[in-house]
Amino acid sequence: MRHAAPALAVLCGMALVACGGEPTGPSPGQALCSAPTEVDLEIGAVRLVDALRETSCVNLAAGTAEREYLFVLYSAEGRATQTGVTGEVGIRTSETELDGTASAQVAQSTASDEPWQLPAFSQATPSTATAFHQMLRVREGEVARSPFAALSRAGETMAALRDVPVLGEKDTFNVCATTACSTFNRVGATARFVGRHGVIYVDDSLPTLADQLTPTDLEQLGTLFDDHLFPLDTTAFGRESDINGDERIAILISDEVNALTPDCSGGRIVGYFFGGDLILTYPGSNKREVFFAFAPVLSKGNCPAVSRAGALRALAPVLIHELQHMISFNQHALRRNGDDETLWLNEGLSHYAEELGFRAIPDQLCPNSSSCFSEFMSGNLFNAFEYLRDPQATHLIAPTRPGGPLAERGAGWLFVSWLTDHFATDTLRGTDLTRRLVQTANTGAQNIATATGVPFATLAGEWHLANYLENLPGFPQQGRLRYRSFDLRDLYGRNFPQVFSRPYPLEPSISTGRINRTGPLRGGSGAHLRVVVPAAGGGITVRVNGASDVARVPSALEPRMAVVRIR
Repeated sequence: MRHAAPALAVLCGMALVACGGEPTGPSPGQALCSAPTEVDLEIGAVRLVDALRETSCVNLAAGTAEREYLFVLYSAEGRATQTGVTGEVGIRTSETELDGTASAQVAQSTASDEPWQLPAFSQATPSTATAFHQMLRVREGEVARSPFAALSRAGETMAALRDVPVLGEKDTFNVCATTACSTFNRVGATARFVGRHGVIYVDDSLPTLADQLTPTDLEQLGTLFDDHLFPLDTTAFGRESDINGDERIAILISDEVNALTPDCSGGRIVGYFFGGDLILTYPGSNKREVFFAFAPVLSKGNCPAVSRAGALRALAPVLIHELQHMISFNQHALRRNGDDETLWLNEGLSHYAEELGFRAIPDQLCPNSSSCFSEFMSGNLFNAFEYLRDPQATHLIAPTRPGGPLAERGAGWLFVSWLTDHFATDTLRGTDLTRRLVQTANTGAQNIATATGVPFATLAGEWHLANYLENLPGFPQQGRLRYRSFDLRDLYGRNFPQVFSRPYPLEPSISTGRINRTGPLRGGSGAHLRVVVPAAGGGITVRVNGASDVARVPSALEPRMAVVRIR
């Protein structure tokens, strides 16, 4: 059932960040073509074209009435690299004569040609919080391939087994001292809640505040984790490890997490998980399953105060997000001796875990937000808006180094949510697919292709088309050219202009004849163009090239063209 569009409550004062691919070698480029391939489609029909091996230009056929096509030049490269795949591309259109030849204008550029149009406002810059969490995921990948992990898997070092903690029991933890997490602060804490799956510890050195978490708050948070967050994640993704034998996950609430971002102008770190804590011999390892979470705090410098209600509103999405990371590290690295999941898909799955929280948790259990939709989904929808308003500016296949924008998170969540819409068969929102994606040694784009049975190049093209065609008035909503569980166009439209700057973020440029646009294209993403074809003519020729008119599209992008007739 498609989700109706409630108003969003903007989460104020903090960046709530809880926070592979298919190996294909370079291919010879297709020569720039002068005889375009004819594309004549019925409304709703799709054509995907390999711009390297088939043709670099197509002719969008005319008919007895005016037609409109959606054209997307996209990257089908699924490999994740340290800096991300990027290449300069151009899209040129011109009217085609009735004898099938393109007008002479297609072979030249003029001063009237424009660069690929950028959105009205610039993309959000990477935040300190985002970079910190990306650093942890990247380091987990290094840990999974390290001798430390090999020793743990070989059982050469055994964890000291622990009994189930009891209320009031004291313990100590290593907490990252800086955002580099190369040194640690030792924190003493006391167990304030002990549940079936989680134990909440509170830092003994927390200052006493008038607006601090109460025993009732900790009981409610722990019960929410036991009854909802833990069952949702373990059903959707699989089980976590239990290296210390206590059958519990520790949750430490500490001001040391607040101290990781003393200057909150770049966002605030709310909580984190690090896979090194599951590797017994890793320096600083806590040798247990543990999450770290921030605490209510007074304002200081550029950091606004964190209220009791604000902390509770933030912690539930953080816990369900970070638990997916914990499960993923166990399933990929510990149980199957493989690499940790590739950064972009790992984050996409964790943001999808947040979506599951909104779908399964009743609103009365989100008392500090207007609804569970607002509490669990606001971040996803803002990140997705950032991505959709300029898809070609952001990687779907994000670089494996820290520092990417939140729009990358939006792309990952959108892609995973779209996949579950079309390739899952169970009733709990796609969890049979997400289990296949997590309980495997495969990673990245190859993981997705294996789990769905469809090549990544095909999925990427259909997804880019769906991102514009989603609930487009007059377009048939069928097949995979849509989102089945969200009405994104209606959702953004209902919250415009109060929350979002556009009724729908993706607004492709329109060509009615001749256009010449150039700009960068990034791995996994696409450049959208609406092409209006006049009636009874020869059609419109669309040609793609590289940085210049005579350069081919960079083969590293694995360039593809996706075309669908809209009307």
